[in-house]
Amino acid sequence: MSLSSKPVPPARGKSMTSGNRSTPLTPAESDLIRALSVRWTMHILLALHASEGSRRFSQIQEAVTGISNRMLSSRLADLESRGLVSRHVAVTRPVTVTYQLTVLGGEVASVLTRLRDVGES
Repeated sequence: MSLSSKPVPPARGKSMTSGNRSTPLTPAESDLIRALSVRWTMHILLALHASEGSRRFSQIQEAVTGISNRMLSSRLADLESRGLVSRHVAVTRPVTVTYQLTVLGGEVASVLTRLRDVGES
């Protein structure tokens, strides 16, 4: 995820507003929004948030009904590269791989949970 603070102009000439001034999204904000808009991403973050700890691949797949192995693997790798999910490999027989939200991932998932709750009310 880009950490640059240089603003990116909003799409189609529109901007986010804060009070009376126009504040375009930063590259980091735009990147996060694009990442969250990819199919299954929010479902995975919410599933990990609901677990309040780490989950194995199969547990995530059970919680996110309809996602394929390949898609889940791809989305988890992307979320890990963006710093939203951490992957832990335990040297056991067989090897145990677990995933959990990072601090940043937890903050994003908390916002998603609030948005879902507002949508349900």
